[in-house]
Amino acid sequence: MSPRPPPDIAEQLTVDMVMEKRDFSVLERANLKKILAEHKLTATGLIDPDNAKKLGQFAGVDALILGTIVPKSGTVSLTAKIITTDTAEIVGAAKAQFKSDETVQQLMSKPATTDSTADAPPDPNKKLFGDLQAKVESVKLLPGDNIYGFARLTLIITNTSDTTTYGIAVPTDIYNKFNLTNDRGDEFKATELSGVERAFEGFNGWQGAVTDIPPKGAIRIVSKSQVRWTGTPGEYRPFHFQTEVVFGAESQGRHPQLKKFNLVLDVK
Repeated sequence: MSPRPPPDIAEQLTVDMVMEKRDFSVLERANLKKILAEHKLTATGLIDPDNAKKLGQFAGVDALILGTIVPKSGTVSLTAKIITTDTAEIVGAAKAQFKSDETVQQLMSKPATTDSTADAPPDPNKKLFGDLQAKVESVKLLPGDNIYGFARLTLIITNTSDTTTYGIAVPTDIYNKFNLTNDRGDEFKATELSGVERAFEGFNGWQGAVTDIPPKGAIRIVSKSQVRWTGTPGEYRPFHFQTEVVFGAESQGRHPQLKKFNLVLDVK
């Protein structure tokens, strides 16, 4: 039996599809597993036309993307196929082969997720507030010299609601309120931010524009920080990320009830 694709690859594919989608919706993999468990179906049995059709009826999905990874001598082969839920017909397929370097071996060594996630520990890189889920996708350090460098943080915020559009913003003062830290005490100061609007708290509540996230949609927020090293230049983990987030459901084209949430994430 071919091993399942490592969770990081499946997660990245989900995020990319949500970001690039045009006329289709993406079902979160965790929700799919819950539906399978409720109706006593298994992922390996989805190629059966009857099972695929049942899933289409229960989950309201038109197609599934299934894939396998096969390690070979010095290389790894990746295959993926799109299967319709009404007939189990394969309507699309792709394959790729790449060298098995150290990064690939680390991904392959991670345990694949099972059909039951009830006992899985919470992911410190994810935080759910209301229907919105925040996850730090990556932190990349760009050393400059022995004193200063730069850090780029990428944050994904996903709207898990099937029907509601949410507006979201972060404080205008990103220098002091979009914070990245580590246990060594390196000094991070955010200087640039893209992908989301900024708001400020005035006498009449939060003011300023918000960025809309449609149902099952997502946004990617990227910040750049200047780093002052307290030790050897380079990456020192874990990182700790904290910022205020302003969000609210859209109603008749407006966001009448904006709430503030203190978003705190650990990045392993």
